Amino acid sequence: MAAQVLHSNSSISISNSPVLCRNTTILRVPQLRRLPACPNSVKQRAGRRLSVQCSENRTQTLRTCKNCKSQFDPLLNHPRACRYHTAHFGGETKRKFESVYTGGTMDTPDSGKVFQYWHCCGSEDPFDPGCTAAPHSSYDD
Repeated sequence: MAAQVLHSNSSISISNSPVLCRNTTILRVPQLRRLPACPNSVKQRAGRRLSVQCSENRTQTLRTCKNCKSQFDPLLNHPRACRYHTAHFGGETKRKFESVYTGGTMDTPDSGKVFQYWHCCGSEDPFDPGCTAAPHSSYDD
């Protein structure tokens, strides 16, 4: 689908497309729906044709999510909008040797190295987006 840059107070006609315009920004959302706080932003026309109008007059109220720490628009929040980890990213040191009583030796591979991972899912990537998906949760809730 081709994208168009929209300027303030401009409009674009779309058909079955998940695009909303808000102050020269095109946001892609799972479903196009009517926004209750801005009744003139989406108008139903003949059949399934929709018109999206952008206006600078609407105040944008972004909130900060307490799980993923990103800003979000409460009107565009949905059940899988937020990705986060439920535990911390930390590490542990491998033992330097196995017990002599169980037949171990002092030549344990990777002994003494620190292994870091997410304690909730075991991922070793510190920039992993998250193992839990949920709606954003604001500090104001």
